[in-house]
Amino acid sequence: MSVLHPRLLSGAALLLLSACAVGPDYAPPEPRIADHWMADASAGAVSAQSWWRDFDDPLLDSLVDEMLAGNPDLRVARARLAEARANRDATRGGRLPEASVSATGSQNRLSENGQFPVGQIPGFARDFGLFDFGFDASWELDLWGRQVRQVEAAQARSDAAALAVEGARLQLIAELSRAYVGLRLAQSDLETARGVLAARTRLANLVGLLAQAGETSRIEADRARGEAQTAQLAVTQAEASVRGSALQVARLVGAEPAALLPRLETPGAIPTPPEAIAAGLPSDLLRRRPDIRGAERDLAAATADIGVAQADLFPRLSLSLGIGQQARAVSDLLDEGSNRLQAGGGLFWPLFNGGRARAMVRAADARAQAAAARYDGAVIGALADSEDAINRFDRSLAGLEAARETAARERSAHALVTRRQQAGEDDRLALARAELARLAAEQQLARVQAQAAEAAIAAHKALGGGWNSESPLARIESDTP
Repeated sequence: MSVLHPRLLSGAALLLLSACAVGPDYAPPEPRIADHWMADASAGAVSAQSWWRDFDDPLLDSLVDEMLAGNPDLRVARARLAEARANRDATRGGRLPEASVSATGSQNRLSENGQFPVGQIPGFARDFGLFDFGFDASWELDLWGRQVRQVEAAQARSDAAALAVEGARLQLIAELSRAYVGLRLAQSDLETARGVLAARTRLANLVGLLAQAGETSRIEADRARGEAQTAQLAVTQAEASVRGSALQVARLVGAEPAALLPRLETPGAIPTPPEAIAAGLPSDLLRRRPDIRGAERDLAAATADIGVAQADLFPRLSLSLGIGQQARAVSDLLDEGSNRLQAGGGLFWPLFNGGRARAMVRAADARAQAAAARYDGAVIGALADSEDAINRFDRSLAGLEAARETAARERSAHALVTRRQQAGEDDRLALARAELARLAAEQQLARVQAQAAEAAIAAHKALGGGWNSESPLARIESDTP
């Protein structure tokens, strides 16, 4: 009679166990996505670099680095990732046999009046010691792949947590960049408001002098003074807006306001948006957007949970082994007669539980359907966000060009009126009004430029820019850290 090699037997057993995993085998969804954007998108691959550095603003670069190191929300996401990976490793460990070493020692006294009349048994002492040293092991055989599916679900949730960190990172960078643009716009508005106040004050003084000379009405003088007072209120509101914007930036960075405000409240230029942003292909979103990839990992986990629930319908088989030494005296522990051995197995199969197990299978299946719907929603939402962001950025560049032309014309007009006033051809009223028109055009240009910068930020975020999905930082680590 032939004898199978032990390695062949163990390999056959492992193959048998791995082939019995119940529940659906997961396959990633393949949504149908158009080949091209509807909006007028720029060609080229989406930038995987730090796109915010294209604004060429050293302070913004520094703030982003500080935020990535200290933002509380990002630290929470990283802690959740560490927890998910620890849970994954714990689940992996559950597939292996459990082993433990124990050692006990006790001094005992039995009752003479107890269940056993030890006082009437010749040679049986009431007082005795008992010492035990042993090794115990147990192993639940994964006959139906329950533990396999548990590991699959834990790994998928660990992947989702890693992607949540990347999603939080990209979201925070976009929020900080928008808040920084808002701060620079608020500072520009404050500078403009102060210029308007100065021009309105000069204009009110001139109109007042004309009213005293009878060359204009008191109504015009009162109106000019009211406009100067309104300009003063605008300065106060702009100052409050600058402080509020600076505090918002400090909150996102995760720094104490007192330590950061001196750097933030030093006036600076509004970031200039790039002339073009490469949008790649719509299908790139499946790979580039952390929220889409995270939704796919959630679906994978929910699918594996179905197998876990289905495995609970079948019996569980476990093996146990205990060996050791037990003696009433320490000196007898090494004696051969002190050996103890216990080996056995156990079977657990819930034959009736009121339909609870099958209900849990249906619940797991429903959760998987919901995860699939969330994945579809994430894809649709990402496509809509990207189309809108591309379109807004394209339109913002056209608006910025028009605002630049308008501001250039008003600067030329103001320069001309200045020369004419110096030559005595125009009065100071005309110069004040030309100054107001120039300031209005400059303010409009600042706001349009800020809108274009925010549109560029939104486009980078929607397209998943600033994240290299193949880099060590963003790669989903499937092995034990």
